Amino acid sequence: MPTLVTGAATPAGRACVRALLRGGGEVRAYLDPETAAEGTVGGLRALGVKTARGALDDEGRLELACEQVHTVVHAAADPLVAPATVLDDLATVASAALGAGCCRLVLVSHLGADDPGDNEWLIALGAAEELAADSPVDTVVLRRSLTYGPDDPLTEALVAGAAGADLEAMHAPLWIDDLAAAAVAADARDREDGALPHLLVPLGGPRACSLGELVALLGGQVTGGLRSSIARAVPGQRRLPSHVLDLLSRDLLPPRDAPTAGTSPEAGSDQVRASAGTGDA
Repeated sequence: MPTLVTGAATPAGRACVRALLRGGGEVRAYLDPETAAEGTVGGLRALGVKTARGALDDEGRLELACEQVHTVVHAAADPLVAPATVLDDLATVASAALGAGCCRLVLVSHLGADDPGDNEWLIALGAAEELAADSPVDTVVLRRSLTYGPDDPLTEALVAGAAGADLEAMHAPLWIDDLAAAAVAADARDREDGALPHLLVPLGGPRACSLGELVALLGGQVTGGLRSSIARAVPGQRRLPSHVLDLLSRDLLPPRDAPTAGTSPEAGSDQVRASAGTGDA
């Protein structure tokens, strides 16, 4: 049965589509034409992906896209998405998946959703996780660490120095394709009799490092060195939303016993620079 990726124009969504295609199954994509970059739909269709276009609050259109679908991978909750839309989007997707008879919902969430403080984006993700857990559809929540990769606006902000973020904050940077591989594994998960219908997986990269170290690995210019707590703004650089700055400035490490994905920050940074034509990889 097909797999549908919502938020297919986000970095995580695009990576999930690519990974699912490599697995050989039928992949569908749902994306908002108002926010998708020009050429996104044509590029997906050229890969053999069936696409549906519409807003994530259009439950009727979503339910049509979910017909005969086994798993919905909801990858729309990107850090740069406005917090106010996160919960409503997930509620609509979950309702459409249930109405269409889908078997599984995979929610791409983020570390910190269980302890959000006053971060509106993490608060919304925490509420989305609770809603997913209460859904009659089997759910898998991928609570990812800070994720990076090519053609990602947040990664580009890190390359520029992540102005305004706490460079000493600790993360376990997760390569975007490793996140996608986890989504594919969640799609393929066999449910044994008696198994819990809801699974939460905290997921991080293989090595912890400071935000400043990641910025430096990506090729960013870190003003004041790694011991500086605040990077000074780069002239002309767009300031990140407050909830993103707070996310970057937190220590967000997965539990010690959490699964880790295999791409090191060094290897991933090489790939980011190569994709931008600035590296040796």
